Amino acid sequence: MLLFLESKGVVSDYQAGLQSHRSPMDKVMKLTQAVNDGFQLKQSTLAVLVDFIAANDNVWHHMLLHKLKKHRIAGKLLNWV
Repeated sequence: MLLFLESKGVVSDYQAGLQSHRSPMDKVMKLTQAVNDGFQLKQSTLAVLVDFIAANDNVWHHMLLHKLKKHRIAGKLLNWV
């Protein structure tokens, strides 16, 4: 099924886990490079790390979205969640 979804472009380019040609370590390396680049340019680097594995079964989705909107989370970031 994953191969089918990948062939249809359904799987996000940001998805690294559970893919035959990608690894979560790829994302760690990319983050490390971004931090290093920012350091070299004397710029700040912001990282948001979220683990949704167990949360999906236990969260009230409507309340989560309401709280995110309350905290002014909107647009692409809200859609991503």
